[in-house]
Amino acid sequence: MERYCVFYTIIVYAIPEIYLDVFHYPRPDLAASIVKQMTPDPIFGALSGLHLAAPRRTGKTTFLRRDLVPAVLEADKFPIVVDLWEDRSRDPSDILRRRIGQAIDDLKGSAEKALDRSRLRRISALGFSVALADLEPFSGTIPEGLERIGAGVGRDVVLVVDEAQQALVSEGGMDAMFALKAARDAMNLGEDGPRLFLIMTGSHRSKLAELVLSARAPFYGGSVQDFPVLGESFVRTLLEQLATAQNVSIPIDEGVAAFEILMHRPEAFMQAVRDEIFEAALSGEKLNLRRRAEAVRAASWGSLEAELDSLSRVQRALFEALMDGGEGFSPFSKPALEDVARRAGAKSVSKSAVQQAMKTLVEKELVWQPGAGRYAVDNQDMLDMHRRKKSQDR
Repeated sequence: MERYCVFYTIIVYAIPEIYLDVFHYPRPDLAASIVKQMTPDPIFGALSGLHLAAPRRTGKTTFLRRDLVPAVLEADKFPIVVDLWEDRSRDPSDILRRRIGQAIDDLKGSAEKALDRSRLRRISALGFSVALADLEPFSGTIPEGLERIGAGVGRDVVLVVDEAQQALVSEGGMDAMFALKAARDAMNLGEDGPRLFLIMTGSHRSKLAELVLSARAPFYGGSVQDFPVLGESFVRTLLEQLATAQNVSIPIDEGVAAFEILMHRPEAFMQAVRDEIFEAALSGEKLNLRRRAEAVRAASWGSLEAELDSLSRVQRALFEALMDGGEGFSPFSKPALEDVARRAGAKSVSKSAVQQAMKTLVEKELVWQPGAGRYAVDNQDMLDMHRRKKSQDR
């Protein structure tokens, strides 16, 4: 399938102009494969919802808005996208309710404008047939709002909740997740009428899993899938178009290596490409994108290391033990206490000292506690750095 990418121009005095400022790599095949699961088919459908996890800044949100939403519209379904990180000072339930109300208001506004033109009782808004009677001001529950949208557009509704793990931060957020489950069940159990499909995405796999794993979780029985990160095809497309536009040649294998060093993060990668081209133009030296990526990573790791250096010996030892032990790590067990003491260079460490150290790690948002006696690494960049450094030492 032919891919189209968009470039804007940056002009820097004495340096060749670089078409790199805005670059979108479309993934229509991935979008189509997700939309195909928005069906009641008991085998291939996803009536229970999809839960997709990907690390931060790997292009997930851009994909949702620029690739998935158009694919949902093309499939004659109505998309609603909610980003629970749009305002982290607000309760997730407030953000969700506001977005549903906004969708209703948008439909009503489009309907009223069309009514002025057509004088019809039933008109088309955003490509869907909308009954004006169904679009009175919304003041009901989340399920009622979604049912009203479905009835108004007369199409299946696809609700995408980005950074869905943010619902865990409050009781209201979890109540909202249960409300979404109730709306899903109510709209999907009927034989006729619009259905509701839920897509939950998150940048923290362990946290997102809390919405599906426990018997008390709102979407118990579901599973978290890894959202595909960008790879060689993205790098190849960018570098080939850059070579065509500006005669800047960077070997594909060097680009792929740099992209992996930067954890498949497109924004960081494009910044590294831009900086390397600019500096090479000024200095006259040969381009070395891998070296540039390693320098970017070293700077990032330096900041993380400074944060680790601010911890006490017991806090750092406990955090490193948790990163090695994974989510099954039991910090107050005898083997764990001995491991922490060894790492801290102490003869022994008491349970109370470990308990206080864990409390500090949670407060610093390095660790989070999904349940009693359960702990997981919260800062995923720290975990990646730790694992990569251990791999390099082997």
